[in-house]
Order: sequence, then C-alpha cells, then structure tokens
Amino acid sequence: METKEYRPPVRRKKRRKPRRKRRPGLLSRIRQMMSLYNLVILAIIIAGVYFIGGRLHRVWEIREDMTQTLQQEQLLRDENTRLKAQYDKLNDPDEISREAREQFGLAKPDEIPYKP
Repeated sequence: METKEYRPPVRRKKRRKPRRKRRPGLLSRIRQMMSLYNLVILAIIIAGVYFIGGRLHRVWEIREDMTQTLQQEQLLRDENTRLKAQYDKLNDPDEISREAREQFGLAKPDEIPYKP
C-alpha cells in the first residue's frame, strides 16, 4: 500500500464583507445635490417669494388705507348731514328770530327784552 503524503488542508482566504462606504457629511451631500439646475430652481423660488411677498405687503397696505378712507368718508357724510340739517334750520324765519333774541338780546317792537 502506498502511503499518501499528508497534506495540510488548504486554507482559503475568508471573504471579507465589502466595506461600507462612510456616508458623506451633510455639507458634501448638499454640494452633490446642488447642481447648477438645483441652484437655478432655488434662485427662482427665492425671487418668486420675494416679489410675491412684496406684492402681498402692498395689497395689505392698500387695504388698510382703504379702510381708513371709508371710515373718514362715513365721518364726512355724517358731518355733511348734520350741517345740512343746521342749514335748513337756520333758514327758517322763526329760528332766525329766536337766535337773534338769544345771542344779541333783540326784541320785537311790542316786547320787553329780558336778560337773566
């Protein structure tokens, strides 16, 4: 019988798990994502928000001014109504004679003036 030579078992290299790549930091991820296209889109969005915000602010100012104008108009209408009533009242001859008696102490020819 022939003896076979002893051969130690062949050691196979262990398969290493592939190394996980380190996740890049936040800044490097942002830089990768921010291509020229994304920057243009971002600039358009920022400009749109700026212009629309400005317009909305202007509309808000105009609305506030309109409210004040309407309040002032109502006050002027009330004053105008009051002045028209006073004008009509002062055009009445009886009212004119009453005012003349009260303010200036005047009397009709057959009356005796009295001042308290």
